[in-house]
Amino acid sequence: MVFKHPPILHNEKGALRTVGFELEYTNVSIEDSAQLVQELYGGIIQKENRFRQKVTDTRLGDFTIEFDLTLLTEKRYKKVFETFNLRLEDVKIGNGTLEDEVEETLRNLVGKVFPNEIACPPIPCTELAEIEKLREALYQLHAEGTQSFLTNAFGTHINVEVPRQDVGTLLTYLRAFLLLYPWLLEEGRTDLARQISPFIAPYPIEYVTLVLNPGYAPDLDGFIIDYHTYNPDRNRPLDLYPLLAYLREDLLMQFTRLGKVKARSAFHYRLPNSSIAQPDWTLAQEWNIWVRVEELASDPGMVEHLSKEYCYLKANTLLGFETKWIKRIRNGYPKI
Repeated sequence: MVFKHPPILHNEKGALRTVGFELEYTNVSIEDSAQLVQELYGGIIQKENRFRQKVTDTRLGDFTIEFDLTLLTEKRYKKVFETFNLRLEDVKIGNGTLEDEVEETLRNLVGKVFPNEIACPPIPCTELAEIEKLREALYQLHAEGTQSFLTNAFGTHINVEVPRQDVGTLLTYLRAFLLLYPWLLEEGRTDLARQISPFIAPYPIEYVTLVLNPGYAPDLDGFIIDYHTYNPDRNRPLDLYPLLAYLREDLLMQFTRLGKVKARSAFHYRLPNSSIAQPDWTLAQEWNIWVRVEELASDPGMVEHLSKEYCYLKANTLLGFETKWIKRIRNGYPKI
């Protein structure tokens, strides 16, 4: 399957927009994953700890491979023992230390719930077939994804550079996403384990109604404050916090309990499954579904028209709104 090009190829500086993928999976170790990246793209393997490695200076950029749980990658569990003045690394057990034993025990306990993750560097949106090589190689190594176990709420995250950084563009893209959200769930066959997990909780209907109101026209600060008021955590299918931190880090620092936010000029699209164990799955199909959002967002007049229609239908439908709206989207957009 071919990766479609978004309708807006370049950012406001005239450079090709970039896209980064984050792949979640199990059954391939951190060490084997790092070696795989090096075999595909070159570079130097740097081992930070047993749960995180990097492959730097590849022909695409820097990759990070880690166990997706900061309790282990950042060794936060050690704080519990430090309150008792116990340094796990100083306690010898056989050929290792108590730190090794605790980490292995924790890894075995949560390994079926939390995956390994490869964070790929952002590359030009016209060269995404390069990352498909990694997806194919992981499949050949029998990596397991969302459908491999009932509790595997694993995802494929796509970080898409914004074409412009003004609040009008952000609002148009968010509206396009909200309008297409029921269709995105169905078209992407979002796994039930992911839908009921807290990781991609839908936007509250109160926020959807606010944003789709044609009269909603906040400045950037107002947009950020409203977003945080209705969505005070990272677990949304389209996480805007990395982008908002890039635009107004000083304002984001005032918000508590967000956790670590990596600032970047990109939408953090979290909805797709990680179907990495499926022989007919490709990254292109997930990317091409996102491109539908890009196509709608590139037509602000259509976004406004559909926003009015969405709000009217939502207000006048007691049952079956999502089914009706998905049918509406599948039947095509009206001519204005």
